Amino acid sequence: MRGETRGELCLDSCQLSREQQAGYIDLLLRGASPAAAAQQLGLELFDVLAVIAEDESFQARVDAAYDALSQNVAARLYQEAMKGSVSAMTFWLKNRPPPEWPGTQGEATDRNELDGLSDEELLRLARLEEIAIPPELEADIASAGGDEGSSLVS
Repeated sequence: MRGETRGELCLDSCQLSREQQAGYIDLLLRGASPAAAAQQLGLELFDVLAVIAEDESFQARVDAAYDALSQNVAARLYQEAMKGSVSAMTFWLKNRPPPEWPGTQGEATDRNELDGLSDEELLRLARLEEIAIPPELEADIASAGGDEGSSLVS
């Protein structure tokens, strides 16, 4: 890192080498917090944050790393939804409804539209969209909903 330092902190025009930038991003992608990544590289967190704020290219790469991490979480959420987690299904459908659902064509879905739906109603919507529902989930919803729920899953 270049620039005037007082102790270990960079006071002006901090820079990280390409290797330091790559190492920082690699550590983020492996699950390290920003503070842990900086510490592992022997850098001060606030210096790294200053460089991110000043260096558009580095900032874009850090943002891309966080986008990739978010996609990992979204993929896991989807996997849990397909395994039958009603809460994962609800969250997924609230945030990524099928494009043919009313009110979703080119517009952001009003998140309140799905908030009031019961498990049975969400299951009905999933079936209308021909989303594969694990049989054990259908059975759980049917048993929880009594006669009314049974008619929904038959």
